[in-house]
Amino acid sequence: MISIRIELWNSAKLPISNRKELSTLYLHFLGRGAGFANEHTSAYFVTKGKDFFLIDCPSSTFVKVKNFDLSAYENFFVLITHTHGDHVGGLGLWAQYCFFVLHKKLNILAPSEEVAEDIKALLTIEGNSLDWYNLHLIDSDKLYGNNMSVCIEPVLTKHSPQLDGKCFGYYIENVFGNEDASSDDQLFVYTGDTSTLQPFEEFFGFAREIYVDVSVFYGQIHLKLEETLPQLIELAQKDIKVYLMHLDDVEAAERMIADVPGIEIVKLS
Repeated sequence: MISIRIELWNSAKLPISNRKELSTLYLHFLGRGAGFANEHTSAYFVTKGKDFFLIDCPSSTFVKVKNFDLSAYENFFVLITHTHGDHVGGLGLWAQYCFFVLHKKLNILAPSEEVAEDIKALLTIEGNSLDWYNLHLIDSDKLYGNNMSVCIEPVLTKHSPQLDGKCFGYYIENVFGNEDASSDDQLFVYTGDTSTLQPFEEFFGFAREIYVDVSVFYGQIHLKLEETLPQLIELAQKDIKVYLMHLDDVEAAERMIADVPGIEIVKLS
């Protein structure tokens, strides 16, 4: 578990604005759909140190992010949850774009040595040279970013049996917050694709927001919303903001949570 505690940073804190309503404060989502959707699930956050952190990079995300004005950012990171195509389909292009257009080396953060090797193989097959990007194994005791403010804890979870032992979510502490957010200390769980919440439970006592993969109809290798909703309601009752992502049917999910306070489907940026 991450050993860095927020108390260590009290002297560096900025004023906190009041939160007006439930909305996505920590992550900006570029897609929220399941595997066969037009826009696959991916999100990003930025730091006050001018770091751009992307979580997964499907092809639909690359199409969007390359059209951003990225001139203000000094470092580019991408965290990988697992190597299904709807999560890494645009990674090779993003690495090339960073190197040839932005003149930066993309910092790819892998949750395990096995996933790192798979990422390297994937990028090599796509024709990426090893010196076009940096591939790092995540160290949960290390601070990332210009301000050394981002702590990342990979959380091994259960998803696809074909990728058993290679599917991860994350607990993340962005202790100085986003440059444009209304809160500075940002502590959140991002489940990635998962069929269980059990591996993340030890972090629920710290997290202020939880981004969770749910499915209305499919289930099996994803959490089924109907079955998971009671636990999500319990979390929301503890003043933890719960956001749903990787949805197979957004409208059906909206109907299911219409009268449930504290739970919301992620909004697209």
